[in-house]
Parts: sequence; C-alpha cells; structure tokens
Amino acid sequence: MHKIRLLTIILLFVSGCVQEEQNAEVFFCPEDFCEERTITAINSAENSVQVAMYAFTSHELFEALKEAKERGVEVKVILDRLPATSKYSQKQNLTESGISTRIMLQKTMHNKFVVIDNELVLTGSFNWTSNADEKNDENLVFLADKKIASQYSEEFFELWIEAG
Repeated sequence: MHKIRLLTIILLFVSGCVQEEQNAEVFFCPEDFCEERTITAINSAENSVQVAMYAFTSHELFEALKEAKERGVEVKVILDRLPATSKYSQKQNLTESGISTRIMLQKTMHNKFVVIDNELVLTGSFNWTSNADEKNDENLVFLADKKIASQYSEEFFELWIEAG
C-alpha cells in the first residue's frame, strides 16, 4: 500500500498536479556568509528567539541577541555544558545581559537550531563560532514553515525544561 501511495505522489509531481511551495533556503559556509544571514534573521524577530546551540563563541551573534532583547523580544538560549565552559563561550555575556540561558548538564546537547517568532527555523551543522563561519564546511537551512517551527519550538521547550 505504501508503494502505491508513493508512486501516486511521484506521478502527481511529475504531471504537475502538486504545486511545491518554496519555504526553504540552503546556505553553505563560508561562501554564503552564514553568520551575517543569521544576524539578519535575528534582527527580523518581533516576539521571540529560541536558540539551542552546541557551541556559541560569536560576539556578533551575541550582540544580535542582546539587541533583540533590548527591543523587547523574548530571547532564550540553551547551550551544551562542554563548549559553555570554554574561555571563548558567550555564556557569561548572555547571562550578564539578562538573556535567559540554560546549560544542558545531563547529556550532550548537540542541537544547532533557532526558532524565530514561531515561524522561521534556522538549522544545520552551523555552530555559532568564527571557525564555522569562516573556515569550516558548514550548512545552514532556513525553514519558513509554521508547522515545522512549532515542532522545533516544542523540542526547545522540552530541552529548556530538561536543562532547568
């Protein structure tokens, strides 16, 4: 039955009966300036920014979150315990600026995603570090889909409680 359904869907796409909406953009670092694109997305936030990030050392991305908070945007960040102890981590700047920050202690929090206004998700291999932006081969995907954003937001909430 699954094979028949899949074949039907494939045939509908081939015949043009199903319209595919463009709701994703893919970027590759360093050539696509992932940090700059992420800052632009954060600057567009009106209500909320939820960040689950394994490694966060970028001062520029910290500044974007700080400015969002100063605009009245609710900003929450979850970091992994190991990179958060690095001398380059933005953890201290986040907490000193009043941004709600939690550290995942129970397990490795290897996620790299952001949910903006429950409408836009940024995800991929891109850590918030200068190496990720300037040297590594990384990817960053923007998903403009409320249903997907809701799923990521639910996951963020579960991680937030767990890191509590």
